[in-house]
Amino acid sequence: MIPISQLVKELKLKPHQLHKWEERGWLGFDPVLKDPDNNGQRIYNEYQVERIYFIHEVIEEQKKQGIHRTNFKEMEEKLFEKFGGEVKRIENEVVEVLPASIEAFQQLLVQQNKQINALTDMVQELQKKELQSPNDHTSDFEEMKKQLRLSEEREDKLLTLIEKLQEDVQSLKEMVPKKSRWKFWG
Repeated sequence: MIPISQLVKELKLKPHQLHKWEERGWLGFDPVLKDPDNNGQRIYNEYQVERIYFIHEVIEEQKKQGIHRTNFKEMEEKLFEKFGGEVKRIENEVVEVLPASIEAFQQLLVQQNKQINALTDMVQELQKKELQSPNDHTSDFEEMKKQLRLSEEREDKLLTLIEKLQEDVQSLKEMVPKKSRWKFWG
């Protein structure tokens, strides 16, 4: 566990920057702990520290490119590429999903679908052709069928997850109270 004071010194950051990263959900699932022996100072686990160093690197790259304000969309995409998508549960069991996560899921589904189609084409070609070499390719064929099944299972799981996320987003929209036209009832 590394205290916030050490990270602030090492990376030459301000504590409020780390707090903002935490609020945006960039530090992962685990809650940031506070050290009761050290005035309630925030302390970070190894996974969070790895993410903090990665975020710092991305921001430094953006600064070198002349970007002085953090590009949040790019940051979320890079975090997703490096650490995978994350869905954060809130106390009332409402799911908070970063918009980039849904787009990334959709991209994964498109890639998965391309892989499934390619594997299906390969299987169909192998079924049409008679293998002319004396080698036994049965194990290769079985492995390809196994990979095809696994890809289809992953696609089904991702589709189910996207449907659940869309339902949760819809229920969130329904939970938001409508604003009244009247500011004050006297």
